Amino acid sequence: CDANNLCPESAPCCSQYGECGIGAYCLGGCNPKFSFAVESCAPQPICVDGSYTFANLNSLESNTKYLGDSSQADFVYTGYPLESNGDLLVTMPNQSTGTVVASSTYVWYGKVDVVMKSSRGQGVVTAFILFSDVQDEIDYEFVGADLGTVQTNFYYQGILDWFNSENISLSDTFANWHTYTVDWQQDYIQWSVDGQVGRTLYKNSTLNTTSGEYNFPQTPSRVQLSLWPGGLASNAPGTIAWAGGEINWDSEDIQQYGYDYAIVKSVNVQCYSPPSFANQSGKSYRYVNRNGTQESVIITNEDTVLASFDASGTDMSAGGSSSSSSSSSSTTSSSSSGSSSSSITSTTGNGSSGISRTSTSTTASSTSSAGSGFSQGGTISANAGTAISPA
Repeated sequence: CDANNLCPESAPCCSQYGECGIGAYCLGGCNPKFSFAVESCAPQPICVDGSYTFANLNSLESNTKYLGDSSQADFVYTGYPLESNGDLLVTMPNQSTGTVVASSTYVWYGKVDVVMKSSRGQGVVTAFILFSDVQDEIDYEFVGADLGTVQTNFYYQGILDWFNSENISLSDTFANWHTYTVDWQQDYIQWSVDGQVGRTLYKNSTLNTTSGEYNFPQTPSRVQLSLWPGGLASNAPGTIAWAGGEINWDSEDIQQYGYDYAIVKSVNVQCYSPPSFANQSGKSYRYVNRNGTQESVIITNEDTVLASFDASGTDMSAGGSSSSSSSSSSTTSSSSSGSSSSSITSTTGNGSSGISRTSTSTTASSTSSAGSGFSQGGTISANAGTAISPA
């Protein structure tokens, strides 16, 4: 699905990976611009202030189980999340496409702090981003071949602009804890590391004089954490080069633990007030047209929960109580919950996620994952390795 190929009524929802379906396709990442109707996408949970740690993974829900109730899960995942020493491991087992973990609630302007360590190795890419359903995006990306740099970037409605990226230099991102902050205001964005501002983008600098629009991220977004193989041999040559070369599936960490990994200690979300034209209270965000600007978004009291994986935004009650058992037939995810990796000193929790990358990495990491609406996190071959937690 794209601007020239809207989803059909039988599979009305366009996922963030450009695939049409129902159920989870109509939840986080559902693109109203390319869906059968704007209303095909379910309303999405409104921003909630929160501080999240990971002593266990009970707050995570698998994307094959999550039906939109953000009170039951703080994060939704696909792939192989693990818990180790009170921290979240975002892992990429041997021959897999990694893991994505996304907040179940959205942020419409706010401040997000993530304390984390990146992965390492050529071809291995760690990401902390804010990503909207119309593909507005605010990024931190870590290329494992360069542990002294974090790349910052932004996109407006998925439009590629190779000049939007800037680097921040810092100490070893794999060995050291750092606090990465996105301060997303209505008129500027600041990227900060350990309290030091590394980059500021002003909205007035993003004016597209042809369209008259500001190419500035401005729509409700999920917090997403991921690890993916930018250096996968089948990726485009430019993506592999950007990722530092082809990935080494026999790396030190895969030999020792069975996977590459990034570690997340905490996530903190502070919500800012929505634009003045919007309702200032409610429980969900919904798009009212295909323009994809902030003016397309309203705050409503509409429910966000689907009755089953046969439901969509235009028929939230479809499928009734038959959801969980029938969902396995209507949702075919290439990534089972993290429990598919046997854990020696880690646990996998209940599951949940959905991260993304528009442009190069969306296509690079997508393999399958039909009914869940997520493409990252599946295996390339059957061997996912043995999950052993780093000390």
